[in-house]
Amino acid sequence: MDLATGNVMADIFLSYNEKDRPRVRQLAQALERAGWSVWWDRRVPAGLTWRSLLEQELQAMRCMLVLWSANSVKSEWVCEEATEGRLLGRLIPVFIERVRPPAGFREVQAADLVDWDGTHDTIGLQQLLDDIAHKLGAPAVVAEGVAPPTPVDPPHPTPSPWKPWGVAAALLLVAVGIYLGVGAVTRREAAVPMASPPATSTPSATVVAEPPSPAMSTAADTAAAPTPIAIAAKPNVKLPPIATVATPKRPLPARCNAIHERQGLGEAPSAADQAFLNQEC
Repeated sequence: MDLATGNVMADIFLSYNEKDRPRVRQLAQALERAGWSVWWDRRVPAGLTWRSLLEQELQAMRCMLVLWSANSVKSEWVCEEATEGRLLGRLIPVFIERVRPPAGFREVQAADLVDWDGTHDTIGLQQLLDDIAHKLGAPAVVAEGVAPPTPVDPPHPTPSPWKPWGVAAALLLVAVGIYLGVGAVTRREAAVPMASPPATSTPSATVVAEPPSPAMSTAADTAAAPTPIAIAAKPNVKLPPIATVATPKRPLPARCNAIHERQGLGEAPSAADQAFLNQEC
């Protein structure tokens, strides 16, 4: 409230041309029924000037609706007020006639009330009320017979009845997988034969690792080479001689002796006799 005049500061400032006053009255009444306070009746109270009253309302308003029509686009007053609302970041343009806005306002999206017939439930008016509520929030006072806009809570997700069963099934599958994996490892270990122990060497054998020759090794080789370790067995142990077993000779066939006798007499053996000698004698 203005303490100097006692007037209540309005939520919405309507900028329009006086020739459009009948249509502006309809819009002002619709806005007031929706719960918004509107400054549109430009009566100057006693003791104030028009300029001072206009400046006071411009600074107190929360939102400005500039109503574009064939009359308002030519009005310097309307263009000046719209410029002030745009600079303050509170301007919402509204078409009440199909016209081209002045330069500087053509890129701003405007609400469409060109075909509005004054009823409350038309699409154009409802969209305008939604735009105002988006900019200012819900109205503080709602007129009788008009329901205030109700905030829509985001829907809560419905818990799925299959969720506990899904968790139980997943745990069961994990347990089965672990059981099968352990069983497979056990069977694989049982199937692997145990390695036989390495054969022991003969105790009489002597293995000596000789260190490298000083003339052939360098300082780096000497530092990197491991210390030779001598493995000695029992000294002066002689192995027993290996006994040889004589294989008895097979007696020669009589034909061999006959062929040999003929050779001794100077007779050359035939091809068959020579083959027999090579195989049997």
